[in-house]
Order: sequence, then structure tokens, then C-alpha cells
Amino acid sequence: MWRAAARPRLVFLLLVAFVLAAESTALASRAMASHPQAVRAAVLFDLSLVPAALWWALVVRRGLARPRTVARVAVAFVALCALLFGREVRLLAIPLELALIWLAAVSVRRALLARRAADAASALRAGLADALGDSALARALAAELAVFWYALFSWGRPAPAGSTAYKRAGWVAIYCAILLACAAEAIPLHFLFRRWGPLAAGLSLAVHVYTALWLIGDLRALVLRPLRVEGGTLLLRIGLRWEADIPLSSVVKVERGPAAEGRRLGVLGTPNLTLWLREPQQLIGPFGIRKTARVLQLQVDDPDRLAAALA
Repeated sequence: MWRAAARPRLVFLLLVAFVLAAESTALASRAMASHPQAVRAAVLFDLSLVPAALWWALVVRRGLARPRTVARVAVAFVALCALLFGREVRLLAIPLELALIWLAAVSVRRALLARRAADAASALRAGLADALGDSALARALAAELAVFWYALFSWGRPAPAGSTAYKRAGWVAIYCAILLACAAEAIPLHFLFRRWGPLAAGLSLAVHVYTALWLIGDLRALVLRPLRVEGGTLLLRIGLRWEADIPLSSVVKVERGPAAEGRRLGVLGTPNLTLWLREPQQLIGPFGIRKTARVLQLQVDDPDRLAAALA
């Protein structure tokens, strides 16, 4: 089955290589010197249609990929050809990139409405994965957008009931201290960088504003994304740092205090709760990185409450 699914993609890559060779030959031919506009127009037309059409005919039409992947292939191929053939090709990417942005916005909005914005970070990741594919780039983009969403648009929303994981560690005091230090640093640096011109001063200001928004967003996510037990599942949420959906049937043992082994999740100091799982579970970390672990060490504000809910 795997070979049957990989064969159309291999044929696609071979045909794409042939197209690249043919267009390179056309751009280096004598006709390019005598009729540059006509040859350039023909090459641009081929590059904008042929790869996407081949992907649709060989892969999408056979049900091996979703139809929206045609746009991704077109954008990726145009970007590659821009490096090979010059700036003219980059103009082709503008409408395709706008279409991808629109598709991503629609997918994110649909995901947010489906989840009623109760968990914006998960909704953003699901929406972007649906629009752009479950790639490292989409997960990193979702993480950045989630930080700004929690920093700017989460105010006034009630925190869902659950076990938080930020009070005992003192994250509020730590982040407030870092924000004050950031503000104290930004003022003199702004006047210092003005000596090198407005661009340097503007970049310094942008970096400090981004840092402040990142800290506020991460702290707001710690408040609005507690650990919850719903429908026989432990919804493990530690801000934007770690996330997992663990069936309660997989929880073998719950112990108070730290353990000699296991993955520490959002712990500043000593863990006060350890979960022993029947089999390793997948954890989604910062910027979408994925890890697996069978023993989880947590630091929650009310460990007795969470232990009782799991038991």
C-alpha cells in the first residue's frame, strides 16, 4: 500500500524535474535573446499551470491528497522557480499566497466557531493545519498567532473550571518583573539607537513590544488553559507550553510529589504531582514540537483536586 501511494509522487517529481529542465533550456536558448518577452511569458505560463496540474492529475485525483494541496504545490514551485529563474517568477506567487492566506483565515475562523473559542490555541493549530497542512511551519505560525490572540483578544473571557498551573510557581510575579525590566531597558535603548537612525530605533521598539506581547500572551494562556477532566479524558493544558488529550483509562497511577523519572511539564521548582500512564502519550509542546512520554511530572496549584478528579 505504501509503495502504491508513493509511486504517483515519484512520477510527479520526475515530471517536475523534466519541466524544470525544459524551461531552463528555453530561457537559455537563442529564442530568448531574440524574443525575450514571448519566451518569458511562455515560461511563466508553464510554471504557473503545469506543476499544479500534474499534482492534481497524479495525486489529488486518486485521493492521495486533498484538493487544497494543489495551491500549496503551486506556491512552493513558484518559490523554487523564483530562485532559479529570477524575480519575474515571484510575481506569480502573489495571487496564490493571497489565496492561501484567505483559505487559512477561513479555516481558522471555522475552527474557532466550532470550538466557540474556548481553546483558541488548539483551534488556531487545527485551522492552520487544515489550510496549510500539518507541517512545522503551520504549527509555528499557529503558536505565534495564539500568543498574540491571548495577549490582545482574550481579555474579559472567563477562565474555564479546572486545575491551573501558574500560581504555585509564581509565574505572575516573574512575568511582571520581566515586563518591568523590559520597559526599563526599552527607554534608554530607544534613545541610544536613535543615533543610528529611525530604522534602528524602530527595530528596537518593535523587539521590546513583541517581547511584552509574548509575555502577556503566555501568561494569559496559563490562566485560560487549565487542566480539565471532561468526557473520560484529561485535557492537559499548560498555557501554550504543553498540551495533550489523555484518556483516563491510560492513567495507571497518580502520585503526589516528584518521581525519579518522567518528563517535567511547565515545572518551576519541584513537581507536586506525577502521572503514570499505561502507554506513552503524545505531547504537543512550544511551537508545535511533539514528544512522547509515559511518566508526566506536573506542578499544579491544587494537586489534591486534580488527583481526586483523575481517581
